[in-house]
Amino acid sequence: MNKVLSLTLASAIVTLTACSSDDDAPAVAEPSAAGSFQVTFTNMTAGQLMTPPVVALHDPSVHLFVVGETASDAVRDIAEKGANDALVAFAGENPTVVSAAGVAGDMPFGAGGTVTTNLTTTETGQVFSAVNMVICTNDGISGVDSVALPAGTEPLVIMAMAYDAGTRVNQADTESFFPPPCAASDVVIEAPLEDPRAAIAAHPGQSGLANVVDGMNWDFAAGDTVLQIEIVRN
Repeated sequence: MNKVLSLTLASAIVTLTACSSDDDAPAVAEPSAAGSFQVTFTNMTAGQLMTPPVVALHDPSVHLFVVGETASDAVRDIAEKGANDALVAFAGENPTVVSAAGVAGDMPFGAGGTVTTNLTTTETGQVFSAVNMVICTNDGISGVDSVALPAGTEPLVIMAMAYDAGTRVNQADTESFFPPPCAASDVVIEAPLEDPRAAIAAHPGQSGLANVVDGMNWDFAAGDTVLQIEIVRN
């Protein structure tokens, strides 16, 4: 049985989990050493835009988001508006569990585009997480949770997925997306809130819309790659 504790600061929430017995404990990779890591994101979609990702090196007990659980208010802000402030604030104000954090890039990046950032930690045994908004969606996010860092200098390449944050109904209509280039009009009619919030799950995709902008990729159903994340130890 796992004991779950919630730690809240402002609107940012992460989950701390401690196993009560050795039988429950998952296999643990060799602890990472302290040092600097270069992280590069590549947008692998055919036409989706991505917001600058929030990135963090942190204790393995901390999760920025968990598939199968409801999104925190901080992750909701990212999923619906691309607003990183709450999650970045939590990371900066909790150095005992988050050893390094930031935002990769300062502008949205499109298909084939890349953003790079560096994270440095003095702590051992840290893991890597990242989350960003898939912009032309109602509440789509992409990212990875608690990935083990490379022990050597060889790059670690991770394929990130698209997830439905479960905070807005998926109308899959460009009138409910961000203004241009996601929609043809400056008028946005927000999709209804999910009440209650649904659990974070693989994004079902939203292909076959009649009023999407030509060239946009709306078909990142479960199993399709959204981002490629490469981590290199400096």
